[in-house]
Amino acid sequence: MLLYFSPSETGPSYFTNSLIFICQHSKEGALGLIINRTMNLELNVLLDGIGIQNSNLIKHDNIHIGGPVNTGSLFILHTLEDLKESDLKVNNNIQLSSSTDTLERIVAGRGPDKYLIALGYCGWTAGQLDYEIADNAWIPIPGDSDIIFNMESKDKIRAASKIMGFNLEMISPDHGNA
Repeated sequence: MLLYFSPSETGPSYFTNSLIFICQHSKEGALGLIINRTMNLELNVLLDGIGIQNSNLIKHDNIHIGGPVNTGSLFILHTLEDLKESDLKVNNNIQLSSSTDTLERIVAGRGPDKYLIALGYCGWTAGQLDYEIADNAWIPIPGDSDIIFNMESKDKIRAASKIMGFNLEMISPDHGNA
């Protein structure tokens, strides 16, 4: 599931115009990554910082801002491959890893072809996300791996809008519950 933050009348939020892919949602809470915002940090700089030599097999994208929680932690959202004990299987096509081993496999050309690398994540406590969705703070959107992995960050909200049939960015903060 993707989530789009619905603007509120109280003003801008950290999540304004954020598109979040929910990786885990259970009675214990939820975890997701912002997939449409990048930081001013290129992948090569990150690789150098953690001592991984880039063989130039990987794309030179900027790192994504995964969310405001634990911003120094690395998360790799990628297409399904051999599931490691530390990995989280999100669905039949996608898994989440926080292991530098996964990053090393990608750099060496032995990892998944499609991936998104982020620092930090979005987290919700038990029942919090359900409450926020019911309160219209978020607009749930069917998950789409094409949006996650194959589009430029700037184009992802437009693609999610097409799925929904309306422009997500045109939503008014003056909303109510029916």
